[in-house]
Amino acid sequence: MAEGNITVFKRQLNLPETVAMSVALMAPTTGMVFVTPLLASAAGYNVPLAFVVSLVGILIIGFSFGRLARKYAHAGSAYGLTKDTLGPRTGLLAGWGLMFTYTLLIAALLAGTGAFAQLTLLEFFHINAPWGLFALLGAGIVLMLAIHNIRPSMRLMLVLEAISMAAVVVVCVLIIGHSHLTASTSVKPFILNNRGMSGIAHALVFGLTSFLGFEGSATLGEESKDPKRMVRIAIIVSALVGGLFFVFVSYSQTVGFGLSAKGVADFSSQLTPFNTLTERFLNTNFAAVINLGAAISFFSCALAAVNAGSHILFALSRDGYVPQTLGTLDEHSNVPRRAIAVVFPVGLALLGLGWILWTSPVTVIGNLSGLGTFGALVSYGLVVVGSLRSYWLSDVAERKFHVIILQILGLGVLFYVLYGNIYPVPPSPVNLFPYITLAYFLATMSFSLYYKQRREVPVVSVEAAA
Repeated sequence: MAEGNITVFKRQLNLPETVAMSVALMAPTTGMVFVTPLLASAAGYNVPLAFVVSLVGILIIGFSFGRLARKYAHAGSAYGLTKDTLGPRTGLLAGWGLMFTYTLLIAALLAGTGAFAQLTLLEFFHINAPWGLFALLGAGIVLMLAIHNIRPSMRLMLVLEAISMAAVVVVCVLIIGHSHLTASTSVKPFILNNRGMSGIAHALVFGLTSFLGFEGSATLGEESKDPKRMVRIAIIVSALVGGLFFVFVSYSQTVGFGLSAKGVADFSSQLTPFNTLTERFLNTNFAAVINLGAAISFFSCALAAVNAGSHILFALSRDGYVPQTLGTLDEHSNVPRRAIAVVFPVGLALLGLGWILWTSPVTVIGNLSGLGTFGALVSYGLVVVGSLRSYWLSDVAERKFHVIILQILGLGVLFYVLYGNIYPVPPSPVNLFPYITLAYFLATMSFSLYYKQRREVPVVSVEAAA
């Protein structure tokens, strides 16, 4: 792997390839195969309505990313978007927050790849192989693709995610067709039920986190051909596509299980609701297709997480916050291979740790992605604050008070989701997640600030001091 002193990316990605990073990193299919029961336990049959509200919240946050992306084109995503507006230390905090999320996602998504590949093989060929074997196989392919030119991997991620989403949509249409809906029951999931807004608010804790990764295109700010336009469009388009997909799929699951108390209880208790409905209304062959689509989605998302995480680490290195060797690009592939050589093994080690601690891939996915949520919430909040500060004077001068209010509401939503992940105190090990996140930020920020200072202040020899 030849590495030179190259520190500038080639501008080579068009709009679809830029969109691909956000769509793949958000991985709409993955959330729909196991997240929806959590929303059902909070909002009852109002799961689709909860996703509509979540979409509004995420669009406000995406608007803040987009506004800053008009000014700054940077490989560091939240780090690059906030370091000039809020100061380098605050930007560093935002960068390490997304690094936390992306690295944990690598492990969680590889576990998902292994779990759903295992289910697919079992349903198609009745062969029960260890899920860890498929996770390692997926990891090897991810690494092979990540260290080569990013354009083919962007295209592959977009195609793979489109295929898996299309398969899910087809099955959703069939489920809705078998649900015997009437005019009154068909709209009921969008009408507030007896759990009221408190149920929707609680469901937001899970609904909003389903969009994690929608901002991934911001890491391509230095590779897009027209970043100040493309990145902004990519973030909003991915949020809209993902949000509409979430609403439609969750609607099919809600009406599939039924709107009665018994149906909601059944929905809330499911580990893999889509599998249950597919086997109930269609057959196991359809369920196998959905599992294959989910494995593909988890795989493409893992690839996107490696790419995104390595870009942020590259940007931090280039600015002197981590060792300088990580801030160079391979002269042939134009990717930060040395940064990948750090991010990928850490993700793989976290996968191994998750397997040792919890064994079940579903638990590994849930716990590691849940822990990663804390880093993203911090970064998202700082981006919104950065947008408010950057545009405050012009918004006030132009009387765009609605824009200011919307972004403040976005901050409120993020705070609520963060609060909802802490209180009521969740069971172990989730109750430890805030402390793990705090320890991570203390460690990474201390290291980066010390390393930066050490590089900038000349070392005084013993002889000179004497």
